[in-house]
Amino acid sequence: MTTIKKIINYVNNNFLFDSTKRERRQVLTVLIISILLLTGNIIYSSAHDINNLMSDSTIAYLRKTANSEVKTDTLNRLDRFIINRYKNLQLFSFDPNTADEDTLEQLGLTHKQITTLINFRLKGGTFTCKEDFRKLYGIRYRQFQLLRPFINLPEKDSVKHRTLASNNNKLKSNKKQDKTTNKKPKDDSTRFFSFDPNFVSEEDMYRLGFYTKQIESFVKMRNEGKKFYVKQDFANLYFVDDKKYKQLEPYINIDLIKLLGHEAYNLNTVTTEELVSKIGFADKDALKIISMRTALGGFYSVYQLSDCGIEFNLAKKYSKYIFVAPSFKIKKININDISDNDLKAHPLFNAKQAEVVIKYRNEKGRLMHIEDLRSLNRFDKNELKKIERYFSFK
Repeated sequence: MTTIKKIINYVNNNFLFDSTKRERRQVLTVLIISILLLTGNIIYSSAHDINNLMSDSTIAYLRKTANSEVKTDTLNRLDRFIINRYKNLQLFSFDPNTADEDTLEQLGLTHKQITTLINFRLKGGTFTCKEDFRKLYGIRYRQFQLLRPFINLPEKDSVKHRTLASNNNKLKSNKKQDKTTNKKPKDDSTRFFSFDPNFVSEEDMYRLGFYTKQIESFVKMRNEGKKFYVKQDFANLYFVDDKKYKQLEPYINIDLIKLLGHEAYNLNTVTTEELVSKIGFADKDALKIISMRTALGGFYSVYQLSDCGIEFNLAKKYSKYIFVAPSFKIKKININDISDNDLKAHPLFNAKQAEVVIKYRNEKGRLMHIEDLRSLNRFDKNELKKIERYFSFK
């Protein structure tokens, strides 16, 4: 910029001293544009010459490096950690069926991963192809991709073909045996085993066919206080579909005494006799509980014992021997469809409350939301919460 200013001042003082102001402006404008065009052409030519000096391989390398940096930036923290961990490791060929702990440690496996692998082998597990190693609990996808070329096992496809052929031969053999002995062939359920979801280990969850992320979510839920009182509680896990549950249901064995430290009963299935003889309720209180359960359609909390007309201290005393399974779902009644007489008889409504609801329905039509009940000024906060549990709207 300093050089351009000097040129303009030189031209202005030596060649345009006797020109008009307008003429000077026009000449200087043309001069500046010419200088800028000349400068731009020089820069372009220099860049073009530099580009020509680069070899095709150098340019390709720079492009590859740039792309690599973009991809690395898109990796999550765990993937970046794994890549950095393996940058300084000298990998070598290994067989996960025979590798010892020192070998596995040199290959970058963590202590927990090594323990899982050794336990898997001790329980009779084997790796028949590279994909089997990927399925080992705790092995991350990025880690597997780095180790895959060094796993001394065949790829998945070749083994799969061999396995299918082996299974077909076994099936033919079993059919021949069935004709002679009339024995039923074994089914796949023999690989499952009895387990309690409250105490089952991560390794056993893997043996039951769950993936790493599913097991991590499961353990996190348990650490946050999740408990399983009945089999259906396990079925309600988001990663347990109907097919998986049907396979595992016969093997789920929940030990409530181990879980709670004493015997306990499901409030929604307990009988009058159990309430009296096993827990200690008086006959009249047991009848109140069963009567309330029938009228409501079930309980959502053990604290509802106090709603059954049972003394608070007594309800608190016996509540530890009773539980409500999280999987229990109350069948809601539409508040617009229940008859006037049934509404008046429902334990969650007193006579005046039932009357205002009936009046609202007759004059304004259907109640569309719990807020419509709130607007009637006949229900307190706790009453509305209970009603919302048992009634639907619209």
